[in-house]
Amino acid sequence: MPGSDWEPAQYRETNKLLERLNICISYIDASGIKGAPLSFSYRAMRGEYCIYIDRRADRRAFMARDLHEKGHILYNHFNRPRAHRQQFEEFFRRNLHSFLARLPPDRNLTSKLGIYSSYIYNRFSDIAQAMEINTKLFKEDRKLLSSDPGGPLEDFIFPRETWPKGLDWMSYMSFLSAELNFSLDRIGGGPGKKITSSDVGYYNAMKVAERRIQDIQAARKTSADADSNAVYDPEIIRHGRTDNYTDTKMVNTVTELRDVKDLVRILRERSLLLRRSRLHTDILYNINRNRFGNILIPRRYRIENYSPNNQCILLDVSGSVPPGFVKRVVQTIIRAEGAFNRRLSRLVCWSDSLCSDTSLADIGAVSSGGGTVLGAGIEYCKQYLNERSSFFIISDFHDELNEWLDAARTIRCEKTAVGYGRLSRESSFEQWFSAVGSNANYRRNPVDIRRFVSVFNTVLLRDDVVQRTVGH
Repeated sequence: MPGSDWEPAQYRETNKLLERLNICISYIDASGIKGAPLSFSYRAMRGEYCIYIDRRADRRAFMARDLHEKGHILYNHFNRPRAHRQQFEEFFRRNLHSFLARLPPDRNLTSKLGIYSSYIYNRFSDIAQAMEINTKLFKEDRKLLSSDPGGPLEDFIFPRETWPKGLDWMSYMSFLSAELNFSLDRIGGGPGKKITSSDVGYYNAMKVAERRIQDIQAARKTSADADSNAVYDPEIIRHGRTDNYTDTKMVNTVTELRDVKDLVRILRERSLLLRRSRLHTDILYNINRNRFGNILIPRRYRIENYSPNNQCILLDVSGSVPPGFVKRVVQTIIRAEGAFNRRLSRLVCWSDSLCSDTSLADIGAVSSGGGTVLGAGIEYCKQYLNERSSFFIISDFHDELNEWLDAARTIRCEKTAVGYGRLSRESSFEQWFSAVGSNANYRRNPVDIRRFVSVFNTVLLRDDVVQRTVGH
């Protein structure tokens, strides 16, 4: 939350995936809304999402709900296909006798069956989506919350031990439907208990409150856009620290890392290329649908295949960059087995001119020293780049950054600038960028941070002064 003394999102695994998808998240708040849920999320625009978490939540509850809502965003739980909904309604009618035993003795029950059908479908969907999040998302990130002094997480729904893990939510709907009594127990308050009218009313009121909060947020943004002096700040995703600047046409990120090994993960993630994406249709859907009981099986699902693309890494080996850092970067890339297409990818070492140009499969000794003119190095690297490539520049940013921007604007592939900095934990990226990107000889022609981020996805690799002092 803005103004908090703790960072709400320390989840490395989850935020790396969100970052790769260029997801921008805004935290929103709306006080005085009666019946508001503890948390919910929704899609504001393509690639932009909003998360609401009750301001009364303590630190631990905030982190747990924050991670849960990011799971909904990551697995695109904002679209419930109409065909799947119709299929469930047919299932509801076929098993009406089982549902009637759980519904309240309402005089006008016949006219309200549609309401109860919608309620049961939505509750089943909520449970199934929680199952997908918990079996796919809460791996390393769940350990972080479990190690908190508050004790292990509670109130999270997990599948039965005999159910497979890591499925999509529509597949879990199949299992919930197959074990109907077990599922109705989960939403009815216990074994054999009925679903009450107040349960349905409370759930619907909560959805109304969600819509009211969305409307309030939309009104706030409209008002901010209309006022040229107003500031509408989308939120910040942090692992280490990650800021999203969204006032540019392209949503780029600023990520802070504390280890060269983390850099290899960034290189690996941004080198994957979507080679094939197709929507698979089960041609035996209608034949098999009743062979395994009344199980809802998705008719279609998407299959995506990724493979490493060609990378070009421009490494600054000028005199201002510590030779030890250059050596660590090179050695880490060499040891990163299976991470890159080594035959096609290139490592270009540059100071004020070309020092070496090799494939990642043939990296040798790297010498350091000399001036810094990386704009010419970017122009040199263009011979290896096309629209389906990935370009990385690793430097201490002690250079004329306007030349970087001029040279890089015509590169149409994804571009990432990695800045190496020796700075304390308290120093922000903005302070570091201002100090090195526009200091000394470059102050006459400074570069605005937002302008730089509009061209480059940016990574700051910290060499923490405090840790380094303690280590020695």
